[in-house]
Amino acid sequence: MLNLLPLGAGALLTACASVGPDFSWVSPPPLPSAAFPTDFGATSAALVPGAVDAEWWQSFDDPELTSLIQRAWAANHDIGIATARLDEARAMLRESRQGYLPQGGVGVSHDNFRRSEVETAPGQARRSETYRAAIDASWEIDLFGRVRRSAEAAHADAGSREALLRGVQASVAAAVAASWFELSGIEAELGVVADITQSQRDSLRLVEGLVEAGSANELDRLRAEAALRSVEVEAPELERRRTVASNALAILLGETPQTFVVPSSSTARPILAVKTITVGDPATLLVRRPDIAAAELSLAAATARIGVETAGLYPQLEIQGSIGVVAGSLGSTGGSSALSSLFAPLLRWSFLDTGRVRARIAASEARAREALIRYDQAVLRALEETDNAFGAFSAAGTALQLRLQEASVTEQAASLARAQFSHGEGIYLEVLDAERADFASRRALVVARTNQRLAIVSIYKSLGGGWVPCTRADIDCGGASGASDTRFTGLLPGA
Repeated sequence: MLNLLPLGAGALLTACASVGPDFSWVSPPPLPSAAFPTDFGATSAALVPGAVDAEWWQSFDDPELTSLIQRAWAANHDIGIATARLDEARAMLRESRQGYLPQGGVGVSHDNFRRSEVETAPGQARRSETYRAAIDASWEIDLFGRVRRSAEAAHADAGSREALLRGVQASVAAAVAASWFELSGIEAELGVVADITQSQRDSLRLVEGLVEAGSANELDRLRAEAALRSVEVEAPELERRRTVASNALAILLGETPQTFVVPSSSTARPILAVKTITVGDPATLLVRRPDIAAAELSLAAATARIGVETAGLYPQLEIQGSIGVVAGSLGSTGGSSALSSLFAPLLRWSFLDTGRVRARIAASEARAREALIRYDQAVLRALEETDNAFGAFSAAGTALQLRLQEASVTEQAASLARAQFSHGEGIYLEVLDAERADFASRRALVVARTNQRLAIVSIYKSLGGGWVPCTRADIDCGGASGASDTRFTGLLPGA
């Protein structure tokens, strides 16, 4: 009868399917709160269909920016933490897959037992020795998919951690680009302040000369000096902002602010090279956005764990076996008489615990519903971020065009006012007003250029760009841990 048990177990193994719901890899899963759009509805001529460029920073034609992003991938602490969490999830996946295989090991023991006279039967020795050496093994026959569902959940967890690592990588790339552009913008503002300061000094000298010649009064001189001081006071605040931006960039690169050396910026190129941005469609957004992929995989893991708990309602079949030697002395362990073996099929069924099992099933189903809502929330937030980024990009482009026109007009007005005043025409108050407007418009133009660059960064971040598979030999994606051998292994569906 016992010899038929393995055959019966095999029949059950092939006949029984895994219990619990199967997760369907359909993108997107059904969204309970809203219909999924077919397009972004973007109206800007600069936003066109097409595959999103993963390495979008290359569009800026700025080698320093590319170098900074790669340095951050190799040394950033957030990436290092995400890498360690991915390594942990992969190790847990390897452990869960061991459930398909027999478990066991080698056991060696020596018992030296001495009985009391009361415990010893007549004619028996009070002392006895036993030497045992055996290979023990047990194997769970996965009749109802408990092991399989556990492995599915671990696989989905590892995929979610991989997606989160990609998300951190994309966020770091965007943060480096944003810090770099802010730093470049501040440098440009400092340049404007320096130019205007020199212009105000020249105006002050001009007014002082006119005062000496009797063509201007002391009030004009005081106004000219006040205008100079109002420009000079802008520099310390800009220096403070430059230090803050530099320190933020240093932390992103895993360096101390005190030792970080800021590369020379490319503020001499005011014209942005990026003319059009390929945005794809909402369906491809689901594939690219790491946070959406992570939410979908978390839903898959929660679904698989329903099956793990459901398997507790059914019997669990385990095959236990052992082979070894048992002898009363070391010299006797080599004989055939010392051989010992055990084959023990074991059927467990905790039918009295069905109430607890059903409670755990209900809890796992609730967690799966939560995961579905979180997925829905991630999709909606992605669509919101994308729409906001498109709006910001359009507004930034319009503002930049208007600022360019404004700067051209105010520059001409300031030049004309200075020329007229130097020839004795007009009053110095008109010069002051024109120069203030020129100063404000030139700074506003620098800010508008910076905002346009930041808007482009926001678009690519919202579209899911900014990470690359860690398969290229020239890119280290290990983060602060230095684990340069950490590679994306296709744990994500379709990867």
